[in-house]
Amino acid sequence: MRYLQVIIILSIVSIPATANSLLIKSVDIYSSSGVEKNTNVLIENGQITEIGQRISHTADREIDGTGKSITAGLFNASTHIGAVEVSAIGATVDSYSENDSVTASLKIAEAFNPNSTLIPHNRTHGLTHALIVPDSATHLFSGQVGLIQLGANPRVVHDSLAVAVDFSEYGFELSGNSRAAALVELRQALDDAKDFSRNRKSALAGDHRDYELSYADLAALEPVVNGTKPLLVRTNRASDIKNILSVAREFQLKLILSSVLEGWMVADEIAAAGVPVIMDPINNLPRAYESLGARLDNAKLMSDAGVDLIFTGMGRSESHNAYLVRQSAGNAVANGLNKSAAIAAMTKNPATLFRASVSGDIIVDEVADLVMWSGDPLELTSEAELVIIEGKIIPMESRALQLRDRYFERLMQ
Repeated sequence: MRYLQVIIILSIVSIPATANSLLIKSVDIYSSSGVEKNTNVLIENGQITEIGQRISHTADREIDGTGKSITAGLFNASTHIGAVEVSAIGATVDSYSENDSVTASLKIAEAFNPNSTLIPHNRTHGLTHALIVPDSATHLFSGQVGLIQLGANPRVVHDSLAVAVDFSEYGFELSGNSRAAALVELRQALDDAKDFSRNRKSALAGDHRDYELSYADLAALEPVVNGTKPLLVRTNRASDIKNILSVAREFQLKLILSSVLEGWMVADEIAAAGVPVIMDPINNLPRAYESLGARLDNAKLMSDAGVDLIFTGMGRSESHNAYLVRQSAGNAVANGLNKSAAIAAMTKNPATLFRASVSGDIIVDEVADLVMWSGDPLELTSEAELVIIEGKIIPMESRALQLRDRYFERLMQ
């Protein structure tokens, strides 16, 4: 049965990328607004032109979608894709810096490798976009967050969407093993960035007081303190979340929270502040003192409070298997989250927040960026059978699949 499924998938994805029109018939559409059963989707020249029970036009190619489903392309909001290849080999890891003079100014997107084997591996499983979030070995500020598209010609869509801060126990360790010291360091950096913004000319001329951070780092923080770029803060303990919300109010920052394992405890405050949250719904173990309150229904409780959710998973900054964000979303639904909210958290919500080149939705006149699944998209046994990224059909090829085929051929001899 497994071999038959492989043959079916291969026949579907053999559709040439040059086909001008494609009709997917009798398929279930899963989107942020709900489920449309037994629906037809017409794609012409890479754009969705009709959706409905009846389609008035014919197409160059047709696919029977009976028993299958479609979602927008998946989005993982915390990865190192393209900035790491083999985690255990330092020469292939560009996702963090040990240079204490390069903090907020580090652009992980400048290290992006479009030929990484992680890209085809993830996109054949339905991942079409991802954030690449830097880490630091020396400072609270780890650098600038990038947005990548995993299409036929992978590219950086935006090289500086936000500046990342680690306000977790790891970040506290870098700040002298003290939450209080970390808050002083954070406030001082933001104050200096505001001062640098007001006195840039004299500072660059050497006629101003010294700063803790370099001019390059302060320049990177300038749009943050001016309110035009978000500060993305990784934090977990409820009291730490409240402190970060307070700092954001104090400096009038745009804020995005990440991880928030105890977010459910302060969900009302997060929602009242209008702060979106990046989280891994399956992360529920109290691995540290900052996450003693972690629980599997964290996503459900925050959603009920009105927090806008964006998913990552499984595991922090997962890159080699970033597509497993879908499994994390499924676990969130199993623990009470509304199914449409789970779909939105890995499609429309991140696409909207991070100004991706697509909407993260399946609507008429939108560029096709979608995945067809063999069954329910949140069921672990469902597989991606067709991936279209920004209107182009993606060959279902990766190193992993090539190895599968190689040994499958040997088995059949």
